[in-house]
Amino acid sequence: MDILDASATSLLEGYARGSLSPVTVMQQVLEQSRQVQDTLNAFCRIDEANALMGAEIAEQVWRTGYPPRPLEGVPVSIKDTAMVRGWPLGRGSRVNEGKAAMNEDAPAVARLRAAGAVLFASTTTCENGWKAVTDSPVTGITRNPYDPTLTPGGSSGGAAVAVATGCGPLALGSDGGGSIRVPAGFCGLVGLKPTFGYVPQYPMGLHYGDMAHYGPLARTVDDLKLMLDVVGGYSVQDPYSFWAVRKAPAGCVRKVPLAGLRIAATCDFGFMDVDAEIREAFAHVLRLLRVAGATVVDVPPMADWRPTYRTLWIAGSWESYRHVPDDCKDLVDPELRAWAMRGKDISLDTYNAAQQARLQYRLASARLDDEVDCVLSPTNALLPFRAGYTLPDDEYVDWLEWAGLALLYNLTGQPALSIPAARSRQGLPIGLQIASACGHDERVLEIGKAIAALLGPVSPLPTSLLSPQAATLHTVG
Repeated sequence: MDILDASATSLLEGYARGSLSPVTVMQQVLEQSRQVQDTLNAFCRIDEANALMGAEIAEQVWRTGYPPRPLEGVPVSIKDTAMVRGWPLGRGSRVNEGKAAMNEDAPAVARLRAAGAVLFASTTTCENGWKAVTDSPVTGITRNPYDPTLTPGGSSGGAAVAVATGCGPLALGSDGGGSIRVPAGFCGLVGLKPTFGYVPQYPMGLHYGDMAHYGPLARTVDDLKLMLDVVGGYSVQDPYSFWAVRKAPAGCVRKVPLAGLRIAATCDFGFMDVDAEIREAFAHVLRLLRVAGATVVDVPPMADWRPTYRTLWIAGSWESYRHVPDDCKDLVDPELRAWAMRGKDISLDTYNAAQQARLQYRLASARLDDEVDCVLSPTNALLPFRAGYTLPDDEYVDWLEWAGLALLYNLTGQPALSIPAARSRQGLPIGLQIASACGHDERVLEIGKAIAALLGPVSPLPTSLLSPQAATLHTVG
């Protein structure tokens, strides 16, 4: 078994058999992480000392026959938007530089730690996770492992790069506007934005309210389920975590027959401009599903939800920015500052109208979910573009234009999963997005696993990964 390519499930099986050592696994992950950091810039910090200590504890548990915890000895990275006891919380912002380390864990982090996961690194994000790519004034540019001149997406770009390159099989990300699914799609991974409230948050997602979610990234759907079972559940720190009451017992995702599955599908929801190769790949997926016996119907065209999302997200950015001390405002990423300032002039009437429009999207989605088992679309409307840029070219007004396929499910709170669907002719990953009704996270994972099995294996990125091109690149900042 190649340790760096192994799933969390495979690692646990190896530990149980005695054929794998948590310490050896952690040593290899740390060595790989150092190489990845030198070329792709996925990490804010790598905590080698505590990672090795945690791995040694896990090894003793497995050797002595003490009952292992669900993630005993599995390396897990944490996006730098979640509190980790003993680590500073940077959020990709110069405003937070030099601040003291956190003295508590976010609920999801605490549950990972209690489940025996070895927390070894925090991963990069854009400042406050405000956009769907990963670069910041603090950490510089994070790059795509399939082509380091391109972006991995964001804002959980560091988390996606870590998992894609063998730096641990699991990562905790966050998703306020596709920030788990966009990089999962760009990096050939599986990533889940759970139902809002399924994974508790504390503190809540800055000032973006109930559009922000925590969730897992991995290389297999079974690993997503394994991690979701750990981090999901009600927490007194998050009064919105009511969906956790419906959390299914731990265990692998059960097999779902595709025959008879009712699927609503759309490549563009009637308004998105989608790359031709992505359209071609999506059409191929639908052909395979029909052959497998699924019933596939079209999603009725929907009104463009990007203006609604834009109003709410810009308002949240302004609310966050106005709380920054005056003597620190110049430290904020100029691009984020300009974005936030647009929110200053949003009237209460405009904001309330956006909230009412959001309710209509929730209603339309709920009606559709009542008729079908899931809704399919591409994850992203375009292929990965140049690293260090928020927009692929000057024809785009803002990042919401190209990331729009993911935004609906942040507005509605529905669970949405991205799985690898194909590769472009240049070998770049293309993701498939699967969504269902609120609270049906288990269904989304079951369907995702079934479709992944139908599509067959997508060639994994070699763990060596470092092409001659990548070896000449250096991080910025």
